[in-house]
Amino acid sequence: MKKAIRTLIAALLLVALFGCNSGGNTPAPADTGATVNAVNPHGYEIVPIEAANLPLNLKDLGVAVINGNYALEAKLNETNPAIAIEEFDAETSVRRTNYLAVKEGNEDSRKIQALVAAIVSPDVASYIEGTYKGAVITSFVDADGNAVTAGEIPEAAGEDVTIRVGATLVPHAEILNNIVKPTLAEHGWNLEVVEFADYVLPNTSLEEGELDANYFQTLGYLKNQNEERGLHLVAAVGVHIEPMGVYSATFKSLTELPDGASIGVPNDTDNYGRAIDLLNALGLLEGAPTDPEKINEING
Repeated sequence: MKKAIRTLIAALLLVALFGCNSGGNTPAPADTGATVNAVNPHGYEIVPIEAANLPLNLKDLGVAVINGNYALEAKLNETNPAIAIEEFDAETSVRRTNYLAVKEGNEDSRKIQALVAAIVSPDVASYIEGTYKGAVITSFVDADGNAVTAGEIPEAAGEDVTIRVGATLVPHAEILNNIVKPTLAEHGWNLEVVEFADYVLPNTSLEEGELDANYFQTLGYLKNQNEERGLHLVAAVGVHIEPMGVYSATFKSLTELPDGASIGVPNDTDNYGRAIDLLNALGLLEGAPTDPEKINEING
């Protein structure tokens, strides 16, 4: 009897020390830096990375939530199509629209009037639809979400006929160079597109007067940049939406993603929150906070 009791006690101690994985329970993920908790029941590790670098790091991640423009630049839609795509309602479509931005006070200048009229046009809408086939969606709206229609393009006058616009490569610079530039040229304007590979310099360059406008960002990102960097930029007009997607170099569906997998997300405030919103909507996370300062509530 005493021997049986000692055996039972030894068994209980082993369970306490090493746990039990009987009955088909999945073991807790190891070595991810994340823990299983209420908002992260699968123990995924959320890894913030600069948005532009997410495609480069895809091979080292389970999945990554990537902005549409960077996915297009990396040709992921050809090599590793998205396994999940962001959806929009009327409210979120405004927040996700990419806007043409200008320095406060220049909204009504002749240059900006010409640029807005040229970019909000049926030709641009047709180009977006035909070229990007759903990876980019036209969204001609103002900052309040009201529809904006094309107006007359003012004719260029005087010696200052060059409009300098900063833009990321895909699809922004493509849209500007392929459609907007020749349209403006018909009215005497010279559109000069300055390409950027990051999300910071286009705004600081606009603030410093090196650009007349830029075209690459959402309202949320614009607001955050104004607050964090002391900028004075405003949205002139919305042009398009780039749905965020979940991409993987390893998995073909979300159901294949194992517990404890790493999930790359953009590290800037607006896109981080947007990525977490998408992960919540997809059920990978459950009500996880979208504030990057609260990432420890997800990763543990």
